[in-house]
Amino acid sequence: MIELSFNEVETLSAKAARGAGFSWGLAEDIGRAARALAADGQDWGSAMLSLVENARSFEAPDLIRAARWYEGKGEGEGGANIAAGKPLCPAKTAALLLDHPPPADAMPLTILDVGLPVWLDAMLRRSAMRLAHVPALSVSRADVVIEHRSGIGQPRAGSRRAVEQQTLVALNSFAAKTYVPESERSRVRGAGGGRVDDE
Repeated sequence: MIELSFNEVETLSAKAARGAGFSWGLAEDIGRAARALAADGQDWGSAMLSLVENARSFEAPDLIRAARWYEGKGEGEGGANIAAGKPLCPAKTAALLLDHPPPADAMPLTILDVGLPVWLDAMLRRSAMRLAHVPALSVSRADVVIEHRSGIGQPRAGSRRAVEQQTLVALNSFAAKTYVPESERSRVRGAGGGRVDDE
């Protein structure tokens, strides 16, 4: 086991998410959500690895489906079951809900077939929304109900959280995809200021 500070958890998770194909903005949100999981004492490393390994198997909420949410036409009972074959991306679903919160009369909102729903919950924690029932980290896809939260959750204070070495190596391999390859010039110059020292 290796211990990381919460800042390291957030930074590594953001880079791994970017390496898995999420935009930088969304990757930063995922990093903050990973930090929240770590602060709660959950196995953030395994959850993060599941997210980046499955990133390409999710789909974003389409406009027609999202429009139904804002009209108060939830999915499941009483609404059209329009869940597709692929599970919804929890990060992109959270981003949509955070950017354009559903009106009060659309709540509680049922959304079908969300992939890794613990991430949807983690990303909604700093908003006025929450999942009515938070699924376990191991749940790969589930139907969720989103409801209003009376108070906005604040990040918890803390210092460090452990992660398995094998998980850390795997996350670092995703993060490494964000690095700029070395050039011949950078190899010659090294970490210093080049051949001339002007100080």
